[in-house]
Amino acid sequence: MANTRELRRRIKSVKNTSQITKAMQMVAATKMRRAQIQATSGRPYAENLKLSLSRLLPKIDLALHPLLVGNDNKTTAVIFLSTDKGLVGALNTNLMRILASQTTSGSVYYTVGKKGRGYVVKTGGDLKADFENVDTITFRQAKKLAKLLMDSYQAKEIGEAFIIYPQFVSTLKQEPRKVKVLPIDLTDYLDISSNEFIFEPDSDTLLDYILVHHVEEQIYQALLETKASEHSARMMAMQNATDNALEIVDDLNLTYNQTRQASITSELLEITTAQVAME
Repeated sequence: MANTRELRRRIKSVKNTSQITKAMQMVAATKMRRAQIQATSGRPYAENLKLSLSRLLPKIDLALHPLLVGNDNKTTAVIFLSTDKGLVGALNTNLMRILASQTTSGSVYYTVGKKGRGYVVKTGGDLKADFENVDTITFRQAKKLAKLLMDSYQAKEIGEAFIIYPQFVSTLKQEPRKVKVLPIDLTDYLDISSNEFIFEPDSDTLLDYILVHHVEEQIYQALLETKASEHSARMMAMQNATDNALEIVDDLNLTYNQTRQASITSELLEITTAQVAME
């Protein structure tokens, strides 16, 4: 059994750890609220963009736009969104599991986050570009990534593109998702009431803008969802770590008290034995 001095040292060490994890939990909670508001606020805009697109489709020839027409290239591009740091539970592990199971050896990768970049490099993937994982998401970042992806697609360097990211569901739940970005699938966007609308300046011009903006918005929303998921997962991981540390402290305190009591009892027995021997 450990002596009391060692137990006191372990108790102090675990208490210090719990203070660190508690501080990290509070920081993550503050960032989480802001990120969650951004992620959830962007969803209605995405739905309205889809509605606008659905009303436009019957007015144009879908086969004429390069972002809607497939090509013969078999290369798949994957935008892989992850975190820079760990301590987020199984968030990155679940994303990597999807990446490993649903991509082929001929895929090329565009990563955001050091964990994703490290995984792609470690597994020998063809990393085309890596983007900085900034704490504050801007639409400019999404536009850069979208332009790089659309240019490669229109140059027929890739045949399709997907994005893998964690969808924020709640503070306790983040679901890994794989969403097709290119070619744009408009099957679910058809709206039979479209003929009631008049478009200015013309349908084709609007389509060019909306399709490009649709790709940009998809990537932007995925970045927001990733950031909200990251801070939520980290807050919960640090909360669990803090709770576990406090439980360990309780167990160590119990062991310390038992050890100290046993030591006192042993000393009393020795004193009593010595006194009896002297009589």
